[in-house]
Amino acid sequence: MTIAEVKNNLTGMLHGGSLDDVKNLYSLMERVSNVVLSHLDPIETEREAALASLIYDDIYNYALASDYKKLIDLRPQDNRQSLDSSSRGYAERFDLQKAIKEKTISIEGRDGTKFIRINWRTRSPKLLHNMNSLTANGTWSASGTSTGLKAQTLFKISGNASIEFDMVATGDGIQNTTMSVLNLTNEDEVADVFVWIYLPSAPTSISALWGNDLTTKYWTGVAQTAQADGTAFKTGWNLIRFPWSTATETGTVAPATIDSFRLTITSSALSNIRVDEIVFVVGRNFDTKYYSSYAFKNSAGIFIAQPTTDSDELVLASTSLQIWMMEAIKAVSQQLKGKDAEFDVQFANQELHGDPRSPDPVRRMGLYASYRKEYPSQAKKAVTQWSNPRWAKFSQR
Repeated sequence: MTIAEVKNNLTGMLHGGSLDDVKNLYSLMERVSNVVLSHLDPIETEREAALASLIYDDIYNYALASDYKKLIDLRPQDNRQSLDSSSRGYAERFDLQKAIKEKTISIEGRDGTKFIRINWRTRSPKLLHNMNSLTANGTWSASGTSTGLKAQTLFKISGNASIEFDMVATGDGIQNTTMSVLNLTNEDEVADVFVWIYLPSAPTSISALWGNDLTTKYWTGVAQTAQADGTAFKTGWNLIRFPWSTATETGTVAPATIDSFRLTITSSALSNIRVDEIVFVVGRNFDTKYYSSYAFKNSAGIFIAQPTTDSDELVLASTSLQIWMMEAIKAVSQQLKGKDAEFDVQFANQELHGDPRSPDPVRRMGLYASYRKEYPSQAKKAVTQWSNPRWAKFSQR
């Protein structure tokens, strides 16, 4: 239903009154949608989309769609099997069990942004360097004017240490051209490079080179301006991804003998930058099915939170549309406060939540309850597990 048609319907339901006196009508429509979607998961708001990133072994944080509300399903795009189903857990349990329990997810938030954590084993990573020592696997040296190189045993992501250095000028970094040769023939131009970097403050960008050397045969990854999950650089540990598929090749690199890597940072002077664990990982494409937090779409078919023109559409239909209309009547009546406002609000509430005096059991139930009975939510709920301390084999989900 177009917004023009919604307006016509509302005008008729308001005893022929005008909507001209309603302030910020499009904003009111967004608020009405937020109310309805807080009570229901309408089937008209179900959407399917490819996950913005491939899913990788041992890489857990991924971006959600901007209109994400609730997850229904996470599924591989290729060759889904009968056991390819994920279970959703709570944040702490997911983190504690990520090394031992796969096909699990957790919906979490950080700094005002929702994201999804996924543990789904696909293809084991190839470790280029564990960063536990300056000299145990080739020799790490300064790139540019970096100073203060050392193995930092106190601050690390994995293993025994990370490599720490100080930036003096933009473009500084670290490099190693004498590592043990790594055969990446099966990963050539399809894997992505992941690096953990501790940043004392956010830089402009981070760049990487890898290859048979760093002068004639190497790949240059696209400079990254955000973390692997799409969120901004932050003070602390950041996981950075360099896609091999978008990298630029200099010379002809032999993927079977990769032994060189350089990391550089574009920023003003920074102290105590730390780098840990460089891996190459081949990911797998996944689709998500989810409920949208938007109830409108524009003429291009793009879902939007708030209509901007009368040609935009409200995606709801049938019972969910009637619920939206009743909530809109309440919102408009509360703003206009006309002589029929109290009656309109009371009528809408009875339609939505039921009239206990009605002889019709459906009307006693109300539109919300009727809709939830007919179309129960398919959202994937978080579950937990506890064990009986007296009988370890007995547990309850």
